[in-house]
Amino acid sequence: MSNLPFTFKVEKDGAEFHAWCPELPGCHTHGKSVNEALENLKDAVQLYLDAIMEEEIARQTAQTLDEA
Repeated sequence: MSNLPFTFKVEKDGAEFHAWCPELPGCHTHGKSVNEALENLKDAVQLYLDAIMEEEIARQTAQTLDEA
């Protein structure tokens, strides 16, 4: 798993922990512990990538329909 193209960052933020992935702008989350923040970040990254893929599929579908 050390070959992931993403960096996971965690820092203390008040009573909780802030976690984010610098390679994915806007992909941030938090948790009451470091482990919880990282688990939440895994979910956030998956949702982020799913949204990007859906947007790209919609873009390519629209482009294909325009060309037809």
